[in-house]
Amino acid sequence: MKARLVETRPVADRTAAFIFEIAGVPFEFKAGQTCDVTLPAPKYEDAEGTTRTFSIASSPADLPRVMFATRLTGSAFKRSLLEAPAGTEVEIEGPFGSFTLHQNAKRPAAFLAGGIGITPFHGIIKDAVERRLPHRLALFYSNRNASSTAFLSDFEAWAKAAQNFQFVPTLTEPSTGEAWRYATGLIDANFLSSRLADAAETIFYIAGPARFVKAMQEILPKAGADPDNIRAEEFAGY
Repeated sequence: MKARLVETRPVADRTAAFIFEIAGVPFEFKAGQTCDVTLPAPKYEDAEGTTRTFSIASSPADLPRVMFATRLTGSAFKRSLLEAPAGTEVEIEGPFGSFTLHQNAKRPAAFLAGGIGITPFHGIIKDAVERRLPHRLALFYSNRNASSTAFLSDFEAWAKAAQNFQFVPTLTEPSTGEAWRYATGLIDANFLSSRLADAAETIFYIAGPARFVKAMQEILPKAGADPDNIRAEEFAGY
C-alpha cells in the first residue's frame, strides 16, 4: 500500500520518528507488529537496498497514521528518509509478526528494551493504556545516557495515567551533569528480581540489539522467569 510522509521529528539523540498516513485502503494491525517500508526513489542508495523493516511504534487508535522510529546510523536509506520532505510517498507492506501482548490478563507482562528496541513496546503500551487493558505491565528500558532515551516523556505520562503500568528506565553510561532521577546500571537478575514480585508467572518480552537480547535471555531464568514465558525480537543494523 502507499503512504505519504506527514511528519519527521527527533525523539532522542540520533533518533527520529517518522509518521506516515495511509490513504485509500483499509489497514489493520496489532500493537507490536512490523512493516516493510520501501523508498521508491531514494535520494541516496547503497548495497543494502531501498527497503527496511520497522516495528510500528504507534497504536491502532492512531490509524490511518502509523509511526516508525529508528536510530540514525548514516545509511543511505536512513539519510534519504531523514531528508525526505513532507508528502514524500513510500510503499508499506504488512503487518507482520506475532510480537504482541498476550491475551490472558491474569498473567503480568514485563518488557525489556535495549535502545531502539523500545519501538514495539511504545506501541503496545500506548495501546494498552488507551484501551485500559487490565494486564499488569512493567517496562525495563536500558540506554547509555539520558539523551539517547527515546519517548521518555510518553512513558512517564502513561505511568502516571495507568496504575497497572510500572516504568523502570536505567542508564548504563550516564553523562556527567546529566539530569536523571531513575536507576543507573545494567539490567541483571538482581535488578529484575528486586522489582518483580511474581517473575515465575510473568510473560517476558525482549527487544533490542542482539547482545542485549542474548544477555536478557541468560539472566531472566536467574531472576525466576520460566524460560517458556520468554519472547524475543532482535534489532539488527542499529
